[in-house]
Amino acid sequence: MVTVGTSPTTSEVILAAGRRAIASRGPGKLTLSAVAAEAGVSRPTLYRWFPTKGILLAAITAYEVEHFDAGLQSVIDAHRAPGSRLDAALRYIVTYLDDATAADPIGADPAFALQSLADTLVPHIESLARLLGDALDSVPVVRAGVLTRDEAAEMFLRIAYSHYLVPHRDPEEMLGMLRRFAGLGRTGKRTPAR
Repeated sequence: MVTVGTSPTTSEVILAAGRRAIASRGPGKLTLSAVAAEAGVSRPTLYRWFPTKGILLAAITAYEVEHFDAGLQSVIDAHRAPGSRLDAALRYIVTYLDDATAADPIGADPAFALQSLADTLVPHIESLARLLGDALDSVPVVRAGVLTRDEAAEMFLRIAYSHYLVPHRDPEEMLGMLRRFAGLGRTGKRTPAR
């Protein structure tokens, strides 16, 4: 489990090192020895936590979901008003993948990168919908009954994923479009309903 505000555990250090190694080399060239070196732990220590590459890769996927949840929870908890929580969450999802991965993880292994996105999409949707809760009710298409909270969360995440795959020339402009779609306007303040 990701622990916010405390020193990372040995397993978290190993998982973070595994993420970096995959992003730079791809999973096909990933070795447990390389992950141990990247993490600054001995091979026996790594093998105690993750005895096989398959177990390590599965744990990295679960770690990605926990890392997303912990970061999202942190930015949402910093705001009380529903509009502010939604605005903070939108910024988080737009920047999460860029901040959480290396410069060119798609180039290292496109199939693995796309599969990782696919594997984490549903848990990320569930997290976003659960953590935002009633803040999603103020999104115009949710308020109008056109989309559910979960569907709005999925739309926001799919747009953020697409920004990661084909970056917008100006991430702030793209975030502004998401804000306007969410009924927040350019500044993140709620725009009046019409």
